[in-house]
Amino acid sequence: MRLVLKSSAVLLFGVLHVLGAVSPASAQVPVPLSVTGNQARGTIELPGGIGAELTISFEAVVGLHPDALEVSATLVDPTDPDLLARLPGIQESSVPGLLGGLVTTLSYQVTIPPAFPVVVRIDPSPSSALSFAGVATVSFYTHNLNLDPAVPMALYKAHAGGPFFDITVIEGRGSYRAGGGGGDFSEFLIVIDTRPMDDVIVGKFGALQSLLDDHAGSIPAAVASLLQQHVSAAQTLYQSGATLAAIGELRAFSNYVAARSGKDIPDVWRANDPSRVNVAGLLRSAADTLRFSLDRKASR
Repeated sequence: MRLVLKSSAVLLFGVLHVLGAVSPASAQVPVPLSVTGNQARGTIELPGGIGAELTISFEAVVGLHPDALEVSATLVDPTDPDLLARLPGIQESSVPGLLGGLVTTLSYQVTIPPAFPVVVRIDPSPSSALSFAGVATVSFYTHNLNLDPAVPMALYKAHAGGPFFDITVIEGRGSYRAGGGGGDFSEFLIVIDTRPMDDVIVGKFGALQSLLDDHAGSIPAAVASLLQQHVSAAQTLYQSGATLAAIGELRAFSNYVAARSGKDIPDVWRANDPSRVNVAGLLRSAADTLRFSLDRKASR
């Protein structure tokens, strides 16, 4: 017989849920947008005084108006096993049980803050003609959280119910402010990420390499080769302890992608057109969030 137990942190969330301190999953709440220039803004207002200011910024955009994107926010249960399973850093250990068999304990290094258990979904409206080039940055500002080095937080993103991954590129002091870039949209979630920094960095190197491998066919061979050189050099430098030099290589990677965007690297996302992949936006955002984590490591 195998009995599965959750980590103490998640069990505590469960107690809070029973006592009413943590809201269960609720219906999606629409978030109306206003548009000024290349930015769309919205105010998230949820039960229990939970809220945030949302900003979506574009480098270059066409067709941006208040109805071009549909945004919704949902209060979730921080103990929801299906949601937790979409986060990285799950550790499993097994020990013999008192009555025989094995007892398996699941511990979670990435969890959902009870003070802001919110999933935000951003999608184009069915009639949207929105298109953008380069990176779109999504940022949140909430008074429900505070930046605390002892409680490391991050902005995560997922596609169509898939695994969440770290996209953080900026953080602000005081009331929590976080933002991250991308070449598309979907679900967003602020998390508490207690994984060792080196584990985070290694995972982000792997994600950047996977993107480069997946989209090499849409990039001229010479361009892809130079990008690979920057990634390989950055990884070698990081592994040797030269963190600042690794950051420099990744900055050169992002600058080269930007310089080759459009002509050699596809860089346009278009609403309701899955055939268009903003490769440049994906590559730059992956490199930039990796640089963010390397900066964190260098500052410790």
